[in-house]
Amino acid sequence: MPSPRVRRVTIEGLLFLALLGCVLAGALVRQIQLLLMLFALLVGIPLLNWRLARSTLRKLDIVRRVPRSIAAGDLLMVDIEATNRRRRLPGWALTVEDRIRRQGAPDSEELIRARTLIPCVLPGSSSKQSYRGRIMRRGKYLFGPLRVSTRFPFGLVRGSMVFQQQHELLVAPRLGRLTTRWQRLQQSSDLGTSSVARRQGLLEGDFYGLRDWREGDSRRWIHWRTTARRQSPVVRQFEQQRNQDLVLILELWQPERPTPADLDNVELAVSFAASIVADVCRTGGRSLWVSTAAAQPQFNSGPASLALTREVMDSLAVAEASSVDWLPGSVAQVLEVARPGANAIVISTRAIEWTDTERFSKVWSNPRQRAWLGRFKSINTSQPELAEYFSPL
Repeated sequence: MPSPRVRRVTIEGLLFLALLGCVLAGALVRQIQLLLMLFALLVGIPLLNWRLARSTLRKLDIVRRVPRSIAAGDLLMVDIEATNRRRRLPGWALTVEDRIRRQGAPDSEELIRARTLIPCVLPGSSSKQSYRGRIMRRGKYLFGPLRVSTRFPFGLVRGSMVFQQQHELLVAPRLGRLTTRWQRLQQSSDLGTSSVARRQGLLEGDFYGLRDWREGDSRRWIHWRTTARRQSPVVRQFEQQRNQDLVLILELWQPERPTPADLDNVELAVSFAASIVADVCRTGGRSLWVSTAAAQPQFNSGPASLALTREVMDSLAVAEASSVDWLPGSVAQVLEVARPGANAIVISTRAIEWTDTERFSKVWSNPRQRAWLGRFKSINTSQPELAEYFSPL
C-alpha cells in the first residue's frame, strides 16, 4: 500500500504564501497588532490544507479495469473504482491520472495521459468513474502507474499517492470494408473451384425446392400451402454450401529506412488481412490457415470461429514489419499443413514474382507445394488495384 505524501504547493498556494509574507512584513514594519493577528489566522489555512490533503488519501484503494482488447479507432472505456476504508473522513475531489504507452514505441512517441475526477467517496464505501478515448494505432499498450491526488479543501497544497498497477491492452487492427468484387473473387476460378452439394432436409443453406415428406423430417420444414393443395405432406429442400478452406499469407515488408508512405502501406495490409479473417470467421463452415511474414513470424490455424478470430487479431495487433525477407519460409510452413484444394491468397506490401526459383527454392523443390503456385492470388497493397477489393474505414 503506497503512503500518501504532499507533492508540492500549488500556484494558488504560492500566491497565498506571498500574500502572507506581505501581511507579516507590513505588521513588523508598521508595528500593527491587527496585521499580526490576521497573519496568525491566515497561516493556519495552508497547514490545515496540508493535513486534510494527506488524511484524505490515507486508507484509499484504487482499482483500474481495462478491456482485454479493442480495435483501433474504437471507443475505449476504462473504469476507475476508489474505495475508502476509513470510518469517518470522506475522500473529496480525487483526481486520478493514468499513463498509457505503446510497447516498443520510440522515446519520441508521446505518452497518452488520461484523467478523471471522483467527486466524493464516503467512508466505508466505493465510487466509480471512467475515462474514455480512442487509440488510433494498433499494438500492445501498457497502463500505469496510477497517480491519485487531491487539493481539498482550499487548493493550496496538492497531496498525491502512486499506485503501481500495470495492465495491458491489445489494440487490434481496424477493420475495413470488403467490396463485392472481393466476394466474387473468392468464388472465381482464380482461387480454385468451389462446390455446392445439395442435401435434402438440412437447414444449412438456401431454400431451392420442394419434395415429399420422409420419415425423420422436421415439421418446421413443411410447406403448408402446397401440402393443403396436394393433400399430402410436402417439405422444403435446402442446399448446403460447402465453403472452401482458405490459406491467407500476409507479408509485412518495408525498407530499412521506411517513409511515412511505407508505414501507411503496412497498416493498410494488416487491416486488409484482419478484415478477411473477420469476414471468413463470421461466415464459418471452413478451415483457415493464416501465416504472417513479419519481424516475428506468426502462424494461426483452425476452424473459422470467434476463438480463431481473437487469436489472429492478437497476432496482427503486435505484428511489426521487417526489411528481412520472411515470405519464403512462411509460404513453405503453411503449405506443409494446408489442406489440398483450399483457396490461397497472399497479401503483400510489394510485388511478388512466384517464378523466382531462387527465392522460393523450398517451394519449387517440393512437388506438393509447387502445385500450389499456380493457384496463388497475390494482392499488392501498394498498388491502386487494392481499392477494387478493400476500402479502409
